[in-house]
Amino acid sequence: MLRFACVLALVAIAVAEVEIVVHDCGSKDAVINSILVDQCVKEPCIVHKGQDYTVHVNFTMTRTVSEAHNVLHGGLGFLQVPFPLNPEMACNVNVPCPLEAGKTYLYTNTMTCPDFAPSLRVTARWEIKDENHHDIFCFATALQITN
Repeated sequence: MLRFACVLALVAIAVAEVEIVVHDCGSKDAVINSILVDQCVKEPCIVHKGQDYTVHVNFTMTRTVSEAHNVLHGGLGFLQVPFPLNPEMACNVNVPCPLEAGKTYLYTNTMTCPDFAPSLRVTARWEIKDENHHDIFCFATALQITN
């Protein structure tokens, strides 16, 4: 029985999600309601090179936009390094488009931590931009990249 309880606890930890603290960094067209990251049990999220991570952002639009584009930066102090996300266009992959004012949506995106990433603590700045390159929503959170 003890062995079963230990296995159950390990499975719960492996699939755990934690609602991360929202550090809004310039949301213009939406209000972020919550952010969950798979396999993140506390902040900073421990990110292992070569593993996939999925972010879930629940947000409510304050203005209608026709396009949504994925943008991610990793930062050390004032240095912000762009990280390409595939696909760049979020429409009909991560969210339906157009995004209509007053409606609540769930943005979901899975990315792989690259093997070439340095092992250090960074601030991830995740933005979804409209057709005019303005932030629909933007949030920042701390990540600890490790092997």
